[in-house]
Amino acid sequence: MSKGRRARRAAGQRQGRLLGAAVLAVALIIGAVAFRLAGGPTPAALDSDASGTIPLLGSSVLSPANLTRTTAQFGHMPIVRVYFPGLPGHYAWTSIAGVNKSAVIVSFKARPAAIVSGADDARLRQFFATAPRGRPVYYSYFHEPEDNIARGQFTAAAYRAAWKHIAALAASAGNPYLHATLILMSYDLVPGSHRHWKDYLPRGGVISVLGWDAYPVGSATNVHPRPTAPARFMGPAIAASRSVGLPYGFAEFGLSTAHGRPGWLKGVGKYLLHSGALFACLFDGNRQYPTLRLTDAGSIAVWRHYVRVSAAARG
Repeated sequence: MSKGRRARRAAGQRQGRLLGAAVLAVALIIGAVAFRLAGGPTPAALDSDASGTIPLLGSSVLSPANLTRTTAQFGHMPIVRVYFPGLPGHYAWTSIAGVNKSAVIVSFKARPAAIVSGADDARLRQFFATAPRGRPVYYSYFHEPEDNIARGQFTAAAYRAAWKHIAALAASAGNPYLHATLILMSYDLVPGSHRHWKDYLPRGGVISVLGWDAYPVGSATNVHPRPTAPARFMGPAIAASRSVGLPYGFAEFGLSTAHGRPGWLKGVGKYLLHSGALFACLFDGNRQYPTLRLTDAGSIAVWRHYVRVSAAARG
């Protein structure tokens, strides 16, 4: 090959490499734009997992005053956990369950016999008919029924039948944002509990979401609480939910000591962002469990960060 031909060939190869690099750069830019338009993670959501899906993060709320306090601590929360000790009243959505203008996990209680008899139908129909639209409402009947069933207050079969009746009433409201959410204790999944969590699960697609109250070692009883790794006390609930193909979230979690809590809570926050959970609500204590309340500045700052990540991702 002559010297001139070698030079022309080398120049052609350089031009080909430059053209290939330019095509690759354009392809990368187009791909990045398409990924962002498809809902991929933004630079502001660096804590998210590869899919950009971030759970709704928030806190338990016990009263309007408590909502004011937790909002001051954590900012406006994308989701709140609300409890009704009995059936919800006529003004449930204009009181604590609806005033945050966010997604909500809301539970209520009534004996299964009364539910199945239809005695509470009018009240429940009104509750579901007036529920907000445009944001998820994870409603739960008699959360954590395990101890009540173990004490003989009602049977698991009666509980499942009541759930079926309630879900039918909710469906009649025609609100696609209502989600039947069975909330159980993650303790059910411990071999020593001698429980079978599926005993509480109604069959036939009645339940659309599984919620779990999951606590690290000692925190549910406030006896020698330890900052257990989230994979240990949340992981089994995730595995159980996936085994039946149901979406899942954590209706309660918390550590009943301030010692080491900021670092533990940071680990939990990171774990949740990659967990595939729909939601997770910190249980911020009550009169019975005051040590679960976040009172230390470090823990408050950590959970405020993750609430903000969740809020930013949800717009």
